[in-house]
Amino acid sequence: MKNLILSLIFVLINSLGSSQNILEALQLKSDLIGEYVEGELMSTDTIIDLKNGYYEEFLADGGDNKTITRQAAIFRNHDGSTTLGITITEYDFVCLYSKTSFYRISKSRDSINTVEPADILPELTIREFLVDTTILSVLHQYLPEIQESYLDANATIEKVLSEVYHIVYLLPQRGTSLLATLRVCDYIPTNAVNINQEQWTIIENNFGAIELEFDKVRKAFKRARKN
Repeated sequence: MKNLILSLIFVLINSLGSSQNILEALQLKSDLIGEYVEGELMSTDTIIDLKNGYYEEFLADGGDNKTITRQAAIFRNHDGSTTLGITITEYDFVCLYSKTSFYRISKSRDSINTVEPADILPELTIREFLVDTTILSVLHQYLPEIQESYLDANATIEKVLSEVYHIVYLLPQRGTSLLATLRVCDYIPTNAVNINQEQWTIIENNFGAIELEFDKVRKAFKRARKN
């Protein structure tokens, strides 16, 4: 039903002679590369912002919170081509995982190609998001238990960090900068090691975000300048 609604809106806008927008970009990607297939996390609401080139599906929890299940945004390049970013959030019955992919749409708007992450995103490490060393101190405390109960004797703090966090990219509804931040998976404390709530709160909160600016000439993101 969702694909049908998307297609109907696309046909309506196309019939009005509008220039390419987010729905047309998504339709082109669907036609030439493949459709988006929703996973176990089902969306309940949709935001379509044609003016700003933004599309979002999300799961509302009945309160003020929501879980974004899909985001898409278009970025205009200097040479007339368009960069399309799509973030898909999936649930594996334990944790939420997000994957962001980028595509290049030709100036003529009739072809689209996948862009490799290394060609459009700067290299980031999980440690760069940690606001201080408190998280590392907590994980070092539990490292022997994590090695014994979940990983192995050779597991390092870097391995534990990769099990607890993964980097997510939040696409903008307005502007051309995206935010990179961390998403936490609580598999270890809920299944392997009993990390007390106070220390787990540190793990869940003591990290920040990194702003990435879009360079329309290079057609790639770069770290934003710090004031």
